[in-house]
Amino acid sequence: MKVTSALTSHVRTVVEKCGREVPASSDRRKFPPDILELIRAKTAALRRASAYPTPEYRSRARALQREVKARVQEFRNETWSDLMEEIRPSHKAFWKITKALKTEGYTPIPRLKDLMVQLPLTTRSIEEEVIQKTSLEPKDDLTPVSLIEVQLLVKSLKTRKAPGLDGVSNKAIKCFSQPLLSLLAAIFNACLQNCYFPSVWKEAEVIGIHKPGKPRDLPASYRPISLLSGLAKLLGRVHKTRLINHLFGKGLIIDEQFGFRPAHSCPQQVLRLVEYVMEGFKTK
Repeated sequence: MKVTSALTSHVRTVVEKCGREVPASSDRRKFPPDILELIRAKTAALRRASAYPTPEYRSRARALQREVKARVQEFRNETWSDLMEEIRPSHKAFWKITKALKTEGYTPIPRLKDLMVQLPLTTRSIEEEVIQKTSLEPKDDLTPVSLIEVQLLVKSLKTRKAPGLDGVSNKAIKCFSQPLLSLLAAIFNACLQNCYFPSVWKEAEVIGIHKPGKPRDLPASYRPISLLSGLAKLLGRVHKTRLINHLFGKGLIIDEQFGFRPAHSCPQQVLRLVEYVMEGFKTK
Protein backbone atom coordinates (compact mmCIF):
# COMPACT_ATOMS: atom_id res chain seq x y z
CA MET A 1 0.00 0.00 0.00
CA LYS A 2 1.34 3.37 -1.03
CA VAL A 3 -0.32 5.07 1.92
CA THR A 4 1.95 3.23 4.40
CA SER A 5 5.05 4.37 2.51
CA ALA A 6 3.71 7.93 2.39
CA LEU A 7 2.99 7.89 6.12
CA THR A 8 6.46 6.56 6.93
CA SER A 9 8.12 9.12 4.66
CA HIS A 10 6.09 11.95 6.19
CA VAL A 11 6.98 10.94 9.75
CA ARG A 12 10.68 10.61 8.94
CA THR A 13 10.69 14.03 7.27
CA VAL A 14 9.01 15.65 10.27
CA VAL A 15 11.45 13.98 12.68
CA GLU A 16 14.44 15.13 10.62
CA LYS A 17 13.20 18.71 10.45
CA CYS A 18 12.34 18.86 14.14
CA GLY A 19 15.58 17.28 15.28
CA ARG A 20 18.62 19.26 16.25
CA GLU A 21 22.27 18.39 16.46
CA VAL A 22 23.70 18.02 19.93
CA PRO A 23 27.46 18.52 20.18
CA ALA A 24 29.38 15.54 21.45
CA SER A 25 30.24 15.81 25.09
CA SER A 26 33.87 16.57 25.85
CA ASP A 27 35.68 15.71 29.04
CA ARG A 28 38.09 18.63 28.68
CA ARG A 29 36.15 20.63 31.24
CA LYS A 30 37.00 17.88 33.75
CA PHE A 31 40.73 18.32 33.24
CA PRO A 32 42.75 20.38 35.73
CA PRO A 33 44.12 23.78 34.64
CA ASP A 34 47.64 22.48 33.93
CA ILE A 35 46.35 19.95 31.36
CA LEU A 36 44.11 22.57 29.71
CA GLU A 37 47.13 24.87 29.44
CA LEU A 38 49.16 22.05 27.86
CA ILE A 39 46.37 21.36 25.35
CA ARG A 40 46.24 25.03 24.35
CA ALA A 41 50.01 25.08 23.95
CA LYS A 42 49.93 21.91 21.86
CA THR A 43 47.20 23.34 19.60
CA ALA A 44 49.17 26.56 19.09
CA ALA A 45 52.34 24.58 18.36
CA LEU A 46 50.56 22.42 15.77
CA ARG A 47 49.19 25.50 14.01
CA ARG A 48 52.63 27.12 14.03
CA ALA A 49 54.26 23.96 12.68
CA SER A 50 51.62 23.74 9.95
CA ALA A 51 52.15 27.37 8.90
CA TYR A 52 55.93 27.28 9.26
CA PRO A 53 57.09 23.62 8.97
CA THR A 54 60.60 24.14 10.31
CA PRO A 55 62.35 21.27 12.16
CA GLU A 56 62.28 23.26 15.39
CA TYR A 57 58.53 23.96 15.28
CA ARG A 58 57.68 20.38 14.26
CA SER A 59 59.86 18.94 17.00
CA ARG A 60 58.22 21.22 19.55
CA ALA A 61 54.73 20.21 18.40
CA ARG A 62 55.54 16.49 18.63
CA ALA A 63 57.04 16.94 22.08
CA LEU A 64 53.91 18.73 23.31
CA GLN A 65 51.71 16.00 21.84
CA ARG A 66 53.60 13.34 23.77
CA GLU A 67 53.52 15.43 26.94
CA VAL A 68 49.74 16.01 26.69
CA LYS A 69 49.09 12.33 26.04
CA ALA A 70 51.19 11.24 29.00
CA ARG A 71 49.68 13.85 31.35
CA VAL A 72 46.09 12.98 30.34
CA GLN A 73 46.76 9.26 30.88
CA GLU A 74 48.31 10.00 34.27
CA PHE A 75 45.30 12.11 35.28
CA ARG A 76 42.84 9.42 34.21
CA ASN A 77 44.73 6.77 36.15
CA GLU A 78 44.67 8.97 39.25
CA THR A 79 40.93 9.62 38.82
CA TRP A 80 40.22 5.90 38.39
CA SER A 81 42.27 5.00 41.48
CA ASP A 82 40.42 7.58 43.56
CA LEU A 83 37.06 6.27 42.33
CA MET A 84 37.99 2.65 43.13
CA GLU A 85 38.93 3.66 46.68
CA GLU A 86 35.70 5.60 47.29
CA ILE A 87 33.11 3.52 45.43
CA ARG A 88 30.66 1.35 47.36
CA PRO A 89 27.62 -0.77 46.30
CA SER A 90 25.40 2.16 47.26
CA HIS A 91 27.35 4.52 44.99
CA LYS A 92 25.44 5.86 41.98
CA ALA A 93 28.04 4.69 39.44
CA PHE A 94 28.75 1.30 41.05
CA TRP A 95 26.46 -0.83 38.87
CA LYS A 96 27.19 1.18 35.72
CA ILE A 97 30.90 0.49 36.13
CA THR A 98 30.23 -3.18 36.90
CA LYS A 99 28.17 -3.57 33.74
CA ALA A 100 30.78 -1.73 31.65
CA LEU A 101 33.56 -3.99 32.94
CA LYS A 102 31.55 -7.14 32.23
CA THR A 103 30.50 -6.06 28.74
CA GLU A 104 32.83 -6.86 25.88
CA GLY A 105 33.90 -4.05 23.62
CA TYR A 106 32.43 -3.83 20.13
CA THR A 107 34.10 -6.18 17.67
CA PRO A 108 33.11 -6.15 13.99
CA ILE A 109 31.57 -9.41 12.81
CA PRO A 110 34.11 -11.23 10.59
CA ARG A 111 33.28 -13.08 7.39
CA LEU A 112 31.05 -16.00 8.36
CA LYS A 113 31.63 -19.59 7.33
CA ASP A 114 29.17 -22.29 6.25
CA LEU A 115 26.57 -19.86 4.94
CA MET A 116 23.36 -21.39 3.62
CA VAL A 117 23.37 -20.91 -0.15
CA GLN A 118 20.00 -22.57 -0.85
CA LEU A 119 16.79 -22.36 1.10
CA PRO A 120 15.00 -25.60 2.05
CA LEU A 121 12.72 -26.93 -0.65
CA THR A 122 9.83 -26.97 1.80
CA THR A 123 9.81 -23.17 1.96
CA ARG A 124 8.12 -22.86 -1.44
CA SER A 125 5.41 -25.38 -0.58
CA ILE A 126 4.74 -23.62 2.74
CA GLU A 127 4.43 -20.27 0.96
CA GLU A 128 2.01 -21.72 -1.57
CA GLU A 129 -0.12 -23.22 1.21
CA VAL A 130 -0.20 -19.94 3.13
CA ILE A 131 -1.12 -17.97 0.00
CA GLN A 132 -3.94 -20.38 -0.75
CA LYS A 133 -5.37 -20.10 2.77
CA THR A 134 -5.06 -16.33 2.98
CA SER A 135 -6.63 -15.79 -0.45
CA LEU A 136 -9.97 -17.15 0.76
CA GLU A 137 -12.73 -14.73 1.65
CA PRO A 138 -13.03 -14.22 5.44
CA LYS A 139 -16.12 -15.81 6.98
CA ASP A 140 -16.25 -13.72 10.17
CA ASP A 141 -16.68 -9.98 10.39
CA LEU A 142 -13.89 -8.39 12.42
CA THR A 143 -14.52 -5.49 14.76
CA PRO A 144 -13.39 -2.23 13.11
CA VAL A 145 -10.42 -0.43 14.60
CA SER A 146 -11.49 2.71 16.43
CA LEU A 147 -9.51 5.86 17.11
CA ILE A 148 -9.66 5.19 20.87
CA GLU A 149 -8.15 1.72 20.36
CA VAL A 150 -5.29 3.18 18.34
CA GLN A 151 -4.68 5.83 20.99
CA LEU A 152 -4.50 3.18 23.72
CA LEU A 153 -2.14 1.04 21.65
CA VAL A 154 0.15 3.98 20.94
CA LYS A 155 0.12 4.97 24.60
CA SER A 156 1.29 1.48 25.59
CA LEU A 157 4.38 1.60 23.35
CA LYS A 158 7.76 1.57 25.08
CA THR A 159 9.93 4.51 24.04
CA ARG A 160 13.26 2.75 24.66
CA LYS A 161 12.72 0.17 21.92
CA ALA A 162 14.89 0.45 18.81
CA PRO A 163 13.12 1.26 15.51
CA GLY A 164 12.98 -1.04 12.51
CA LEU A 165 14.13 -0.44 8.94
CA ASP A 166 11.65 2.41 8.48
CA GLY A 167 13.47 4.45 11.14
CA VAL A 168 10.21 5.50 12.86
CA SER A 169 10.80 5.18 16.59
CA ASN A 170 8.11 4.56 19.19
CA LYS A 171 8.87 7.98 20.62
CA ALA A 172 7.91 9.54 17.29
CA ILE A 173 4.73 7.45 17.09
CA LYS A 174 3.71 8.68 20.55
CA CYS A 175 3.89 12.24 19.18
CA PHE A 176 1.35 11.54 16.41
CA SER A 177 -1.40 14.12 16.17
CA GLN A 178 -5.06 13.10 16.09
CA PRO A 179 -5.28 13.33 12.25
CA LEU A 180 -2.31 10.96 11.96
CA LEU A 181 -3.86 8.57 14.47
CA SER A 182 -7.11 8.67 12.51
CA LEU A 183 -5.17 7.88 9.34
CA LEU A 184 -3.47 5.00 11.15
CA ALA A 185 -6.87 3.63 12.22
CA ALA A 186 -8.07 3.88 8.60
CA ILE A 187 -4.98 1.99 7.39
CA PHE A 188 -5.54 -0.76 9.97
CA ASN A 189 -9.20 -1.10 8.96
CA ALA A 190 -8.24 -1.33 5.29
CA CYS A 191 -5.72 -4.05 6.15
CA LEU A 192 -8.34 -6.04 8.04
CA GLN A 193 -10.98 -5.70 5.33
CA ASN A 194 -8.57 -6.72 2.55
CA CYS A 195 -6.70 -9.41 4.53
CA TYR A 196 -3.53 -7.49 3.86
CA PHE A 197 -0.35 -6.88 5.83
CA PRO A 198 2.04 -4.31 4.27
CA SER A 199 5.14 -6.06 2.96
CA VAL A 200 7.41 -3.23 4.14
CA TRP A 201 6.21 -3.88 7.69
CA LYS A 202 7.26 -7.52 7.43
CA GLU A 203 10.91 -6.59 6.92
CA ALA A 204 13.22 -6.53 9.92
CA GLU A 205 16.74 -5.39 10.64
CA VAL A 206 18.57 -8.40 12.07
CA ILE A 207 21.39 -7.74 14.53
CA GLY A 208 23.65 -10.57 15.66
CA ILE A 209 24.57 -10.65 19.35
CA HIS A 210 27.74 -12.68 19.87
CA LYS A 211 27.52 -15.56 22.35
CA PRO A 212 30.41 -15.39 24.85
CA GLY A 213 33.11 -17.97 24.24
CA LYS A 214 31.86 -18.93 20.76
CA PRO A 215 33.89 -18.60 17.52
CA ARG A 216 33.10 -15.29 15.83
CA ASP A 217 33.23 -16.69 12.29
CA LEU A 218 30.33 -19.15 12.69
CA PRO A 219 26.66 -18.15 12.22
CA ALA A 220 25.62 -20.34 15.15
CA SER A 221 27.75 -18.17 17.46
CA TYR A 222 25.32 -15.27 17.18
CA ARG A 223 21.91 -14.71 18.71
CA PRO A 224 19.77 -12.93 16.09
CA ILE A 225 17.71 -9.97 17.25
CA SER A 226 15.09 -8.70 14.79
CA LEU A 227 14.18 -5.02 14.97
CA LEU A 228 10.63 -4.63 13.65
CA SER A 229 8.70 -1.53 12.70
CA GLY A 230 6.70 0.05 15.52
CA LEU A 231 3.74 0.54 13.17
CA ALA A 232 3.86 -3.16 12.29
CA LYS A 233 3.78 -4.04 15.99
CA LEU A 234 0.63 -1.94 16.41
CA LEU A 235 -1.10 -3.77 13.57
CA GLY A 236 0.07 -7.07 15.06
CA ARG A 237 -1.57 -6.15 18.38
CA VAL A 238 -4.79 -5.33 16.52
CA HIS A 239 -4.71 -8.83 15.01
CA LYS A 240 -3.90 -10.40 18.36
CA THR A 241 -6.84 -8.73 20.11
CA ARG A 242 -9.32 -9.92 17.51
CA LEU A 243 -7.82 -13.41 17.38
CA ILE A 244 -8.08 -13.78 21.16
CA ASN A 245 -11.67 -12.50 21.16
CA HIS A 246 -12.57 -14.98 18.42
CA LEU A 247 -10.92 -17.96 20.13
CA PHE A 248 -12.46 -17.31 23.54
CA GLY A 249 -15.79 -16.18 22.10
CA LYS A 250 -16.15 -19.46 20.17
CA GLY A 251 -14.86 -21.56 23.08
CA LEU A 252 -11.94 -22.86 21.02
CA ILE A 253 -9.44 -22.67 23.91
CA ILE A 254 -9.67 -25.54 26.39
CA ASP A 255 -9.33 -24.91 30.11
CA GLU A 256 -6.15 -26.99 30.26
CA GLN A 257 -4.36 -24.53 27.94
CA PHE A 258 -2.12 -22.40 30.16
CA GLY A 259 0.65 -21.40 27.74
CA PHE A 260 0.49 -17.98 26.06
CA ARG A 261 -2.52 -16.94 28.12
CA PRO A 262 -2.70 -13.96 30.46
CA ALA A 263 -3.03 -14.68 34.19
CA HIS A 264 -1.97 -18.30 33.57
CA SER A 265 1.45 -19.60 34.55
CA CYS A 266 3.33 -22.87 34.93
CA PRO A 267 3.03 -23.03 38.77
CA GLN A 268 -0.75 -22.74 38.50
CA GLN A 269 -0.88 -25.62 36.05
CA VAL A 270 1.37 -27.73 38.29
CA LEU A 271 -0.89 -26.93 41.27
CA ARG A 272 -3.93 -27.93 39.23
CA LEU A 273 -2.25 -31.25 38.32
CA VAL A 274 -1.30 -31.94 41.95
CA GLU A 275 -4.84 -31.24 43.14
CA TYR A 276 -6.22 -33.53 40.43
CA VAL A 277 -3.91 -36.38 41.50
CA MET A 278 -4.76 -35.86 45.19
CA GLU A 279 -8.47 -35.97 44.41
CA GLY A 280 -7.88 -39.20 42.54
CA PHE A 281 -6.19 -40.76 45.58
CA LYS A 282 -9.07 -39.71 47.83
CA THR A 283 -11.76 -41.20 45.61
CA LYS A 284 -9.76 -44.38 45.18
